[in-house]
Amino acid sequence: MLKVNKELQKLANINEDACEFYEEAQDKAEDPQLKTTFRNLESLHKAVVVNLQQHIRENGGEPDTDETMVGEAREFWGKLMASISNDVDETLVKHLEETEDRCLHKIEDIMENDEISVATKTVLQKEHAALQKSHDYMKALKEVMKAA
Repeated sequence: MLKVNKELQKLANINEDACEFYEEAQDKAEDPQLKTTFRNLESLHKAVVVNLQQHIRENGGEPDTDETMVGEAREFWGKLMASISNDVDETLVKHLEETEDRCLHKIEDIMENDEISVATKTVLQKEHAALQKSHDYMKALKEVMKAA
């Protein structure tokens, strides 16, 4: 259970990174509708974090809220790009879509582990559905912005 909790914690941390990036993106975005989208997706990732932390507790663990180093680097890069890009909104969407990729790949990696319990699989399947929708939305938004 310790190994599973460690992986769940990594997933929670990656989603915490996403929350922070979405929060920053709300401040940097120029389009008011995009700001609302970013706020909604930040809430989605916060809910994922809360649910994962609750499941870690149910597994007898204690959640850790440290940021991941990779997340800090991506957040820094996203801020930098948004500050120097001609199209701030498009740059933010591009980097947020990459963040969504990271969240989705991590949860899929954990779900492939045969050692996880049925209860953990159930939690992950629910969160995967939310993360897949968020990912697909950001990917579509990136494509629309790129085509415009």
